[in-house]
Amino acid sequence: MKPLLSIQNLQVRFNTPENVVEAVCGVDLHLAAGETLAVVGESGAGKSQLFHAVMGLLPRNAQASGHVQFAGTELLNQPPRLLNQYRGKRMAMIFQDPMTALNPLLTIGRQLTEVLEVHQGMAAKAARQQALTLLEQVRIPDASRRLQSYPYELSGGMRQRVMIAMALLCEPELLIADEPTTALDVTVQSEILALLRDIRAVRNMAIILITHDLPLAGGLCDRIAVMRHGQILEIDTVNKLFQQPQHVYTRELLLASRH
Repeated sequence: MKPLLSIQNLQVRFNTPENVVEAVCGVDLHLAAGETLAVVGESGAGKSQLFHAVMGLLPRNAQASGHVQFAGTELLNQPPRLLNQYRGKRMAMIFQDPMTALNPLLTIGRQLTEVLEVHQGMAAKAARQQALTLLEQVRIPDASRRLQSYPYELSGGMRQRVMIAMALLCEPELLIADEPTTALDVTVQSEILALLRDIRAVRNMAIILITHDLPLAGGLCDRIAVMRHGQILEIDTVNKLFQQPQHVYTRELLLASRH
């Protein structure tokens, strides 16, 4: 069986006025349908750049080489016309800071219904009902009233739930979550993690969690890949990686997480 997502020898370089920065150095990763994988590492490890390349979101001064295949179709360096058949529809990404992704001038309801009307061809009434259903599914209280709210009127945890709802609008097969709980307090972090776990169970959706937090990754994922300096140092099942880490850096991360 072919993997849902296959990354082969992926390299990402950034051209700067001073030099060329190697952000991702020959990464190989494979993800099965319905699987959850965490990519764990410190800031600057290349985690986000890796998946920005997968999604076709790298800035103009970046160069990517290698292969990224989704369900057998090559996506790396493809034109937006092809990428848009996959982005937001079959694979979606949520980001660390929802305020940078949400339009501050539009209500939450309008931002949700616009996607459904434009991309799914839904009538306005049906789109509003679907948006309401999704807000309820991501456990936003008083969801009907929140449709009329603007992003600044919501808490950080609620904004992240809205971003998850937006990612689910087109029922993607893969959800990439880039540090989705970093800016949230511990209680809300646990709630978002539980939400992602439930979404995976109900929808049989594959999830990639990008995080610096090993215990958080262990609470959600089937496998963990440890990344440093643009390279994957180790990848294994959660139990094996926690009990028998092979790389010294993985052991250091585990030790640090216990303090």
